[in-house]
Amino acid sequence: MVAPVDADLAVVGAGCAGLSLALALATARWPGRRPRIAVIEPRERYVRDRTWCFWPVEPQPFTAAITHRWSRWEVRVPGRSIIRGSSRLPYVHVAADAFYTQALSRLREAGVELHLGRAASSIVDEGSRVTITTDGGAMRARLAFDSRPPHPGPSAAPATGDIEVELLQHFLGWEIVVDRPRFDPGKAILMDFDVPQGDGLHFLYVLPFSRERALVEATYFTEATLPTATYEARIRDYLRRRFAVDDFTIAFRERGVIPMTTAPARPQPSPRVYNVGLRGGLAKPSTGYAFLAIQRFAQATADRLAGADLTATPPPPPAPRSALATAMDRVFLSYVHRHPERAPKLFADLFDRLPPDLLIRFLSDHASARECLRVMTSTPLAAMTREVLRSRARWLRPAST
Repeated sequence: MVAPVDADLAVVGAGCAGLSLALALATARWPGRRPRIAVIEPRERYVRDRTWCFWPVEPQPFTAAITHRWSRWEVRVPGRSIIRGSSRLPYVHVAADAFYTQALSRLREAGVELHLGRAASSIVDEGSRVTITTDGGAMRARLAFDSRPPHPGPSAAPATGDIEVELLQHFLGWEIVVDRPRFDPGKAILMDFDVPQGDGLHFLYVLPFSRERALVEATYFTEATLPTATYEARIRDYLRRRFAVDDFTIAFRERGVIPMTTAPARPQPSPRVYNVGLRGGLAKPSTGYAFLAIQRFAQATADRLAGADLTATPPPPPAPRSALATAMDRVFLSYVHRHPERAPKLFADLFDRLPPDLLIRFLSDHASARECLRVMTSTPLAAMTREVLRSRARWLRPAST
């Protein structure tokens, strides 16, 4: 006898990854009855709380949520500025409020049950179903997808000795408005390393939305976060030095922490519980980019489950990324960890020496083996070769455990 459930599929945590997965499941081509899908999320309402950017190297279902595009971008290091671009693959920006509005509207239209204002405290695999305990009561489902934010800090994957790199990408950003033209709305500044490095490896990131409005972020690649005042001081100093801006209005604030680790992705807790989002290792370890990986994972998961018997043992989840992309991430992250003082030149050389579309494919996990080799030859080859040999225990491991 099949144990009764309240929903066939339950998505626990409805940020970008959870909402994207719920939509992919709701719109998949199920051979028979479409499963009953429930989403559990502690927020009662959604507001703009973050930003996603990427290069559109593949189709994704939220094109209508793209609010800005830049066909040129800049990387700066002391004494050197590299400006590149692509009209075919512009750098695009998705504001969270636009994404949330579109995702929630489409989920409601698809009949997905949205349980907002309910926080889940545990997910237990009982063999033929899972029980999700929430502050609004228990819910039983055939499968659960855990998209709750992981605990902040280094990777929660099982320890594999002292060979792992455990860094954090941590940042604070302000969207500011000034009273006179100061920004170039046709060019994004992806990395400006021409700033004091006394607090650790960091750069400033600028997305100009108009001549008077821009998102400016101080971003660090280090092992620990910093006091709020440190990020804010770096932004103020940068605006003063680079743009002659002292007076401005802050229209939006964001802050984030993304793990950058060579450790395998957090293992699947049990056959009926999938890890999703940051918990599932979907942020690219060497850069933090996640939006397209989330969409790929969501679609691959939906395609895999649409042909499966949900009452039987479910198929394993898709890998976060290819073995090749995982190996390249581990090599680059190991190099940056070992030589943080060389990282600005490494990034500048990549943007300077490689054709923009090739580098975009590499940064978006779309590069072929031949293209990855070309990327490697654009770096300090001797040092990078040593890193490949030193870190072989990392890059030879699978992407997940």
